[in-house]
Amino acid sequence: MRVGNVSQMQETQKNIDLAAADWVAKMINGDLSTSEHEELHIWLNAAPENQQAFIEANNALAVMDEAIRSKDRTTESPSSKVVELKHPAKPSSKAPSAKKRRWSYVALAASLLLAVASTRIMFGDPTIFLSADYHTAVGEVRAITLEDGSTVTLGPDSAIAVQFTDQIRNIALISGLADFQAVPMERANKRVFTVTSPHGQVQALGTRFIVNSFDDHTNVAVLEHQVEVKPNSATSEQIAILAENQAVRYNRHSISPVSTIKPDRALSWQKGKLIFDRVTLREVVSEFSRYQRGKIMIANETAARKLVSGVFDMTDPQAGLELIARELGVQNISITPLMTVLY
Repeated sequence: MRVGNVSQMQETQKNIDLAAADWVAKMINGDLSTSEHEELHIWLNAAPENQQAFIEANNALAVMDEAIRSKDRTTESPSSKVVELKHPAKPSSKAPSAKKRRWSYVALAASLLLAVASTRIMFGDPTIFLSADYHTAVGEVRAITLEDGSTVTLGPDSAIAVQFTDQIRNIALISGLADFQAVPMERANKRVFTVTSPHGQVQALGTRFIVNSFDDHTNVAVLEHQVEVKPNSATSEQIAILAENQAVRYNRHSISPVSTIKPDRALSWQKGKLIFDRVTLREVVSEFSRYQRGKIMIANETAARKLVSGVFDMTDPQAGLELIARELGVQNISITPLMTVLY
């Protein structure tokens, strides 16, 4: 299975989860109209996946409410009721009443969506297991030697699919990050060495580089020689050639300005440490999530944009996360090992 097919399957599930989270958030924040009840009824009966996602979103809400009550150390009644789906045939004719929540509607829907995703992470994403030739567990770093002699150091909670033919050498980075040391074309029957992510392609013009894939962008750092970076929708003017100790981030449509890196910092994850220099909390959370089970959620966009600097030991990621929360003045709710919410 190619990385494009995997991305499509993941996108379909993400859309189902988003719809389920949206329905639960609507029902918690106010009564549904008659037409909306009928629309929900049709959606639930359209596919078993819809019903399962709806149940998981309700369960996520229950967990979040319990966490908030525990955090506040109060014995008052729950701030909301969980929407119960006793039978998939038809939702209740009346939505449950709800008190005003500390969560806005948008934040609640987003948090439910992330919470649902967190439960799947506990058991692994099946699309990754089915499509990957090599993958690592949470917190695991693994060295791999490919058939041409190239080596890949796969970061924690990461996965790749390998496609070698008589014409090409391509690695699909399905998730996570990896340090690639490519055998030169001259020693590989003139075959180019490329690494694809959901956002574009990196072609080795030398030997060693790191590719780090996130939901909305990919980072590339060059340690030896050069690489060519090309987003999926790039024009010829948007293709970047990176030299040693240079880095960029790119999405499907554009590339950032070139920056300079320090190799020891770029490789710190192989020694169990993460080093950040004015990196957004959103990206820091993505990195931390590869070192612990469950999901770290940010339910506040302002918090997500805050900048983090520091060195963190990944033998205890939760301690590092709590330190970051204190320094940034961000509230932190932990449900070990399932979920941590920052808001």
